[in-house]
Amino acid sequence: MKIFTLLFISLVIGTSISAQQFLTREGSLTFDAGSPLEDIIAETKSTTAVYDAQSGKIGFQVLMTSFNFKRALMQEHFNENYVESERYPKASFKGFYKDGFTKGELTMHGVTKSIRVPAVLTEIKNGMGFKSTFKVNLSDYNVSVPKAVSDKIDPYATITVNCMMKKRP
Repeated sequence: MKIFTLLFISLVIGTSISAQQFLTREGSLTFDAGSPLEDIIAETKSTTAVYDAQSGKIGFQVLMTSFNFKRALMQEHFNENYVESERYPKASFKGFYKDGFTKGELTMHGVTKSIRVPAVLTEIKNGMGFKSTFKVNLSDYNVSVPKAVSDKIDPYATITVNCMMKKRP
């Protein structure tokens, strides 16, 4: 896992060595596809996030099995039937932050799409804070919802990312 994380960081940041690189492996990411009939909310606190202030490059990665739901059955259905975590174990974003937006490539469920979403990046003590909330059309990423439960699942999931990244030594 550590080798995988190091490889991800090097791909996002590149080989440049800079005193302006920030990292966390404990970022929060919330997935909300609930409807008026059902709360379908999951959260993980093990999102990897990297940011290079000099270049503006930013990246995120999350293991799909790290999401926690209120009910075990929801978690099981999420991993086995919807995002197929065994086949597609992670989701990632690689791109740039500039002027209140992140723009780049979001990969989920084996599909990569270009996105541009609002984001806030702020300086905090010994690091950077990042926050973004945006919607993802599940069908754009080939996540199919059976008709039997389609009234319980919002086809546009709200994703909230909240990370406190520390300056890399």
